[in-house]
Order: sequence, then C-alpha cells, then structure tokens
Amino acid sequence: MSSEPGIDTGRFGRILALVGFVTTVFLFLTAQRLSGDAFQIGAVAIGMVGLVTAIIGFLVAAGSAVDAS
Repeated sequence: MSSEPGIDTGRFGRILALVGFVTTVFLFLTAQRLSGDAFQIGAVAIGMVGLVTAIIGFLVAAGSAVDAS
C-alpha cells in the first residue's frame, strides 16, 4: 500500500502484469489446440476475460485509494 493519495500504481501495475501474463499463456495454449474459427472465438473470449479482469484490477486499486482517504 502506498502512502500517497490517489490510485496505488504499484498494485495496479502488478495486477496488469499478472493479467497480461496469464492471458498470453492462455492465448498460446489456445493457438496450439484450436484452428480456424474456433481459435478466433477462443481468442476473443480470452481477450474479453482479460479485459474484464484488468477493469476489476483498476477498481481494486481505486478502492484502496478510497479506503486510504
């Protein structure tokens, strides 16, 4: 937890790095297992889950800023 006011950028950065790593691994695994239309559907689904997770990570970081004030 940062003692500065505002969004905890350290926490947000760690969450984004983790989400990015996990999304990349899942996309590589999907590319190996699926092909054609199935891969495109899988890639979009994995990307959407990653995006929603990043948004939730931002809300968690912003929530810590609200709790600190």
